[in-house]
Amino acid sequence: MADSDPAALRALVDAWSASASAVLDLVDTLNEDDIRQPTDLPGWTVRDIVAHLAHLESELAGDEPVLADASDIPEDAREDAFRSYTERGVAARRSRGTDELVAELRSAVDRLRTTLDSPEPPPPPAAFPRPGGSWEPLLRDRTFDYWMHEQDIRRALGREGGWESPGALMSVATLRAALPYVVGKKVRPPMGTTIAITLEGPDWVDTVALRVGDDGRAREVDAGADAPDTGLTMTVEDFVLAGGGRRDPSTLEVEVTGDTDLARRVLHALAVTP
Repeated sequence: MADSDPAALRALVDAWSASASAVLDLVDTLNEDDIRQPTDLPGWTVRDIVAHLAHLESELAGDEPVLADASDIPEDAREDAFRSYTERGVAARRSRGTDELVAELRSAVDRLRTTLDSPEPPPPPAAFPRPGGSWEPLLRDRTFDYWMHEQDIRRALGREGGWESPGALMSVATLRAALPYVVGKKVRPPMGTTIAITLEGPDWVDTVALRVGDDGRAREVDAGADAPDTGLTMTVEDFVLAGGGRRDPSTLEVEVTGDTDLARRVLHALAVTP
């Protein structure tokens, strides 16, 4: 941890901590009918999301993995290592009561806070999924995961909120930062193509313009320099739904200018989460 920027690490710890608290505070308000509601995640209820968060956070806090057998999860989930791992963690907790799941999650969060508040936190567990060797990438990933799942729960229950939080800012920035990969690696339009994606927030507008270079890579350019080959305008909420793979892109309200086929390909390539 000696090479870490203490201020940057502190900001990540604070964002993770706030995001974890937001989920725990939300879950504390739920009744048994709420906890059984289906979410945008195939096969998962609100309760399954809580089980998933408890699973990953308890391992990050140092607990031994509690996993169901692969035969206990959907067959199509067994093909991807990370999805299989997360589904096995959820399946292993299906017999537990809601209070027990929340207690597991709260305990893991509290222990992690103690660890991360120490002057020299030890390295994260080496066996944790997607090991990064340091806390910074893990905390970014955990903050993103918490906030995305907070929004999953809120949509399932019709409870808007959480869009002014550190987790929201970090998560939208994460999806925005993936746009060069989406355009250059997934869509792969011809060299010289320019694509503009405009995101509309409650009181702000952000336009990201990307041009494909001679090397096939997409790079951000001045949004006002040239007219794009295609433009997509959507709310930041719809951008999160598309980038998080939560909804079929064709069901979202997107305004398109220019090449409509290219716009459709970009829209369907926005999902970057597992």
